[in-house]
Amino acid sequence: MRGLGERRLRVGLIGAGGIARGAHRPGFAAQPNVEIAAVADPMEGRAEAFAREFGVPQAFTDYRDLLARADVDLAAVGTPPVAHAEVTIAALEAGAHVFCEKPMAMNAVEAQAMAAAAERAGRVLAIDFQTRFGWDTQRARALLASGRLGAPHLARAAMLRQAGVPTWGAFTSKAANGGGALIDIGVHALDRALYVLGHPTPTSVWGATAQPFGARGGVTNRWGPWDPAAHDVDDLAFAGIRFEDDLILLLECSWVLRIGERSVERLEVSAADGGLELSPLRVHYDRDGCHSTETFVAPEAEARQHVLSVADFVRAVREGTEPTVTAAQGVTVAKIVDAIYRSAAARVEVPLA
Repeated sequence: MRGLGERRLRVGLIGAGGIARGAHRPGFAAQPNVEIAAVADPMEGRAEAFAREFGVPQAFTDYRDLLARADVDLAAVGTPPVAHAEVTIAALEAGAHVFCEKPMAMNAVEAQAMAAAAERAGRVLAIDFQTRFGWDTQRARALLASGRLGAPHLARAAMLRQAGVPTWGAFTSKAANGGGALIDIGVHALDRALYVLGHPTPTSVWGATAQPFGARGGVTNRWGPWDPAAHDVDDLAFAGIRFEDDLILLLECSWVLRIGERSVERLEVSAADGGLELSPLRVHYDRDGCHSTETFVAPEAEARQHVLSVADFVRAVREGTEPTVTAAQGVTVAKIVDAIYRSAAARVEVPLA
């Protein structure tokens, strides 16, 4: 793949909602020699308002007009998941490199089609799994990759909220989002675990999902009430994932639970000669017949993970190399998520080819 070097790069933001405002725009604005040249959103007036607020030269209602008329090198896809595959493939075919918000797609079939389109076009396709770029996550991956802790055999990953059902956008609609807590925040916990573990090969999945609160009214929620009649996705999901070499990953995710902590973001790995957990990063050893724990303190001025994720994508485009989050890895996450939903529906362990 040929890189674009250090010339000025033009970005088109497709989607002008919360993810564009809070992550994609500030991420690209922080990159040297990168210009946000255009924005598109199908909601009448939203792209124009975004363009006025942030000084973006061109605004469109139809993303296809942006791709045809804005002359962009990069496209950032921040639409609801139902449109990720269509928009990403169109942008790749138009010659743009693509930075796609997670989840990669509604399912693995769509994700594979996106990866194939990037391969055909000879363009970079990166997925915004920004939690990989946290300081502690990077150190944890390096520790396991060094072999100092030995071969991992058990990992536990969790992303749980006490009362955090998103009440904006399409999160609670299966038709628009593909699922609920699992496909929204569970994919972050899953992707971070796979990254730290060095992307082991999954062989089978057992999963369970539930909706104890979504169809009810009057449930305490930090972002206010939702419409129970329109909430048809999972509130919580749990899974056991088997990998080659007998490694097991236990995954937990939920938007709303009766738990004491406001939120939990945890990863624990037990390996032959030690273990680790984050966040913060703690490393466990047996020393002189005792269990010993070493705690690592992150730098005080750690950069925002979304900015680091965008910077990694821009680097890959400039150098003509793979991004840290590749399309193939996004496909693997989608395959595991699909298998969890299939397992939950059939109440059986599902093999992965």
